[in-house]
Amino acid sequence: MHTTRTLLARLAAAVLTLGLVAAPITLRAQDPQQAPPPPPPASVAGKWAMSMDIENMGPAETALDLKQEGEKVTGTYTGSYGAFQVEGTVKGRILEFAFAMSAQGTEVWLSFRGEVAADGESIIKGTGAIEGLGSVSWTAKRKKS
Repeated sequence: MHTTRTLLARLAAAVLTLGLVAAPITLRAQDPQQAPPPPPPASVAGKWAMSMDIENMGPAETALDLKQEGEKVTGTYTGSYGAFQVEGTVKGRILEFAFAMSAQGTEVWLSFRGEVAADGESIIKGTGAIEGLGSVSWTAKRKKS
């Protein structure tokens, strides 16, 4: 009986070993057409001091107060013509926003695109356009709380 048990134990071990060795191994090849998931959006919520250089007009100092829900950005732009509601998005480190402003009785559209610094916090640099005036280069620095 002792021999039978030993034989059965060896047979069971051999079956298990063969089962593990013979089990199909599935290797997942990465689909070259499937891009890696995008990085989470940078955090742009908060108050920013914005400096603009407006084509044919020169510098302007303004402010942004932004709120963020995922990729959606809303908030307020405040400049020499008052405060205006902005809407936009942030995807990865790219922030885009636009708004309409009343300047001396004329509605003007402003649009901006910028890249948030690699630290995700300190500065945003970009370009934009002001309807009827031309291009804008801008930077925004996060205000200290």
